[in-house]
Amino acid sequence: MPRWAGWLGINRSTLAVLVVVGGLGLSEELWRNFLAIYLNVRTGDLTRAVGFMGVYATLVNLAEGFGYILGGSFAHRLGARAALAISAAPMALGFALLLSTQQPWAIVAGALLLTNWEPLSVPATFEVVGASVGKNRRTIAFAVQSIQKRLPKVLGPLIGGFVFAAGYWLNLTLAIGVLALAILAQAVLLRRMKPRGDPEPVPAREVLRRIPPELKQLLSAEILLRWGDWFVRDFAALYVVAVLGRSAADYGMLASLTAFTALVTYIPVGKLVDRAASPKPFIAATFFLFSAFPFALVLLPRTGLAPMAALALAFIVNGLREIGEPARKAAIATGMPPEIRARAVGLYWGLRSFFFCPAPLVAWWLWDRLGPEAAFLTGGTIGLVGSLWFLLRVRLKPTT
Repeated sequence: MPRWAGWLGINRSTLAVLVVVGGLGLSEELWRNFLAIYLNVRTGDLTRAVGFMGVYATLVNLAEGFGYILGGSFAHRLGARAALAISAAPMALGFALLLSTQQPWAIVAGALLLTNWEPLSVPATFEVVGASVGKNRRTIAFAVQSIQKRLPKVLGPLIGGFVFAAGYWLNLTLAIGVLALAILAQAVLLRRMKPRGDPEPVPAREVLRRIPPELKQLLSAEILLRWGDWFVRDFAALYVVAVLGRSAADYGMLASLTAFTALVTYIPVGKLVDRAASPKPFIAATFFLFSAFPFALVLLPRTGLAPMAALALAFIVNGLREIGEPARKAAIATGMPPEIRARAVGLYWGLRSFFFCPAPLVAWWLWDRLGPEAAFLTGGTIGLVGSLWFLLRVRLKPTT
């Protein structure tokens, strides 16, 4: 077991991260995947549901921008242990709000809090991997974390899709139970993670100045890519259920298929990246597959294939886009100056979220004026521009 753990980049600190992230992720995935569908049921109006999702997704990006920056500050000043513990607080508040009322605005506000655990935790996970895992094991360590993050995305939609059909309250109660178990795991495992005694915080302007130029170029390409991605991300469930006429359980299976496809790629690709001269080809594949999903979602159902088979192929493409994610994270963790790594990662992710936060509102406007297909194809085109920008302009150093 120690030999396998070392090969996978697992140690006591990264194991604690895996448990906490897995528990919080499952609690979210049991519920979030069906938010758009539930809003459509509550409002009885597809146009209003799309509008609520546009506002929700915009607010998610805005809140995540602040969350990443705060998470970087928490991890830098208090240590990864405290930052991971704090990340569960917004989710608990979100569930409290969801339990108190079923008004659409309250559902959006509660869901907004539910999703903000991740930006608070991301800088801490980078700090743990960067500080406790050697350079030649960082990509595989991020691959293992990605698997742990995707397992809830496999199980959550499958379980949630069937539980959702039995009732909103049962779905919500199950998610709260998983959250309670994650908090218990934090109390047991995170005691073993000690703060490393970080120095006084560096001003944000100085942190930005010290981010290497190649990572700033990567950030610019990512902003374009994520603009296109948010034209489809939180609208895909409405499209599959309300436009194409599939059930919530069908969508749950498709979402699980996406996560399972991503999951099976992480370990083999992670080891390939650790041995490769450059992570760029793997990250480029991720960029182009991100761009391909909106086209696949619109065009494959029109090819004459059986409806579920066509959708399954589209969602497999959506899963394959994760091929280069561990390589991208390893490149960022390795490229950031160690003394400000947590702050720099939080600022990187925060700026990314701020810049693309209007994208869902633009997607809502396109859906309302021209239809969902026009919104998705526009998003795919923007993603292709970002992919070409990355391929032609971004230079990355080896991660080993």
